[in-house]
Amino acid sequence: MQEFRRADSKGAIVSRTAMTKLIGFLAIAASLPSLRANKGPTDSLADRADAVVVAEVQSGLHAGPSLAVVLSVVRAIKGNLAAGATINVSADAGGNIGGTGGIRGGWYGLWFLKRADGQWTALPSLEELLHSPPYIPLPNTSSPPAVPLASPPVTISDHIAVELAAALLSHRSYATPFQLVILGWALLGIGDSALVPGLYRTLRTNSDPELRFIGVRGLLRGNEGASALAEIANNLDVVTKLHTGSFVVTAICGQRNPDPGAIQSLGKIASSSDANVQRCAAEALMYIHTRETLPFLAQLLDSSDPRTREEAIRGLSRFVDNLPITTQYNTINAKALIPQGPAPYRTAETDRYSLSTRSLGQADQTEHLRFWRSWWATMRDKVMPRPPA
Repeated sequence: MQEFRRADSKGAIVSRTAMTKLIGFLAIAASLPSLRANKGPTDSLADRADAVVVAEVQSGLHAGPSLAVVLSVVRAIKGNLAAGATINVSADAGGNIGGTGGIRGGWYGLWFLKRADGQWTALPSLEELLHSPPYIPLPNTSSPPAVPLASPPVTISDHIAVELAAALLSHRSYATPFQLVILGWALLGIGDSALVPGLYRTLRTNSDPELRFIGVRGLLRGNEGASALAEIANNLDVVTKLHTGSFVVTAICGQRNPDPGAIQSLGKIASSSDANVQRCAAEALMYIHTRETLPFLAQLLDSSDPRTREEAIRGLSRFVDNLPITTQYNTINAKALIPQGPAPYRTAETDRYSLSTRSLGQADQTEHLRFWRSWWATMRDKVMPRPPA
């Protein structure tokens, strides 16, 4: 965020380099599960705030990365600030906006505010990112947001989700890629709202592929995950060209769904010529490593990408060693490395070439690849279930 510059009513502006870094960072952050049950980064940000408001800057001063602004509250989501209230707020501008001078106003959006010693401070809109923007830009509309809902919003997370989804669906939606990415990140960062799956379904039916795949990405988490993954697999050529495509690709890395349909989709994704996409599919297949993943892992032994080949070796090794599907929770308690029962395919030879619990790093893969290719050729008919006669 080295070149975050002055924003007008259309939203914040970032340089192309900063934008690329931001998308990559947010994609990774959005793909990581929270250690707090049902909490995402946006929920956590709202929890930290004493007030969450839709507001607009009326005037202010900036000196390098520091801001002092007069903020006019349009509507309040959390806290005691009333619509029409005017408050003084200090903030980090989100990077050095250059020089010292006045701000005429126009920064309209979602603000997360903290009060201490009688002074309001804007929390960074991206908790994990140093010098992130002080607000989430929204389209400046004269009426509260309206989106299709099965039930009215109740919780703070519900109300934030509605604001974000309405901004994405607005005809004046995102004026810049930055707005699109930060709105998508913030919506995907809500895990504590019963309304969010319905909002994802609405986005999934949108004709705009950027919005459609934000919705698809969100639905990867729940009961519709297998169909969402299939939609990604069938539209990789579209997904990889989107501003929000990194959100989708990094979410593939985190898939742990052993459903045979989901594994078929991961196998299709693994055939991508895009190295990052292939690596993410390989990582998912490696951590799932069920019997159904084996043909795809075996194919990935011949990938042109060394990292993908090592993931394939690790996946085959984990199957042979009968380790459980890797999850966040069994990783924390180290049970991911404990065999879940007998390991009938494990031998002294497989132990020699196993990467279940270690990495080759920069070491030569040649001998390991030769062994696992030979193992698959010899064991495929013994390992794979026979189709019914």
